[in-house]
Amino acid sequence: MVKKTLLTLVSLLSLLLIMSCEGKTKTPKVLHIPTAIVTVDTLAHLSDDMQCHVHVDFTYLKGKKYEVINDSLLRMGLLQPDYFSISHNRLKPQIAISSFVRQYVKEYMEIARLIRQKEKKRSQLIGELTIKTELKAAADDYITAISHIAINNGNGRLTQYTIIRNFNPKNGHLVNLGEVCGKEYKEELTKKIIGQLAEQEGLDDDDFIGLQRKGYFIGIDPYPTENFILTDDSLVFIYTPGEINQHEVRVAIER
Repeated sequence: MVKKTLLTLVSLLSLLLIMSCEGKTKTPKVLHIPTAIVTVDTLAHLSDDMQCHVHVDFTYLKGKKYEVINDSLLRMGLLQPDYFSISHNRLKPQIAISSFVRQYVKEYMEIARLIRQKEKKRSQLIGELTIKTELKAAADDYITAISHIAINNGNGRLTQYTIIRNFNPKNGHLVNLGEVCGKEYKEELTKKIIGQLAEQEGLDDDDFIGLQRKGYFIGIDPYPTENFILTDDSLVFIYTPGEINQHEVRVAIER
């Protein structure tokens, strides 16, 4: 009887151990390249009701050998407005971020003055821009750059969105879906995205009309966005607010 009880306990413990191991979440990949952050915080004001606050935390790769890569990183559109995409000079994070903030404040104040001249005292023009970027290990040896952006243009309405770029840290090359999934990727990925969205909304897998009734892809054809997080086992597509729905939409597809 005692022997039977011990065997039962051992079997039960073994089962619990197996279930515990299966339930563990996969450990995220670690980025082994050292990084640093440039932080700039500026509050400019012409009066109590004409102000512009800009805060930027920009993460870059640390080390002289990554200067060319950081130049590419600054041109990827992670900073909005994208002032640097057509710049011909070599960009360094410390100098570029300060320049970005100055340019944004200058443009905001110029627009604020024009609005004030037209609307006199009827408008309160207190604008804010916050950008925070981070770098994460992606599939293979790639790196995913994520930019979290929040904008208030002074109208009291906050707009938030996320920009994603995947790149090769050896040369700064941006990785697109065609390189990851092959030339014939669009049709297959589009089908999977529709199926995943339909499942999230409690619809049949191919119920595209049902998705449109719920506010997705109104007046446009479905597509896989190039704004995606690349991991070893999945693609996470992030559609910005107003792109395919009034809200941000995230769709994870297994690779």
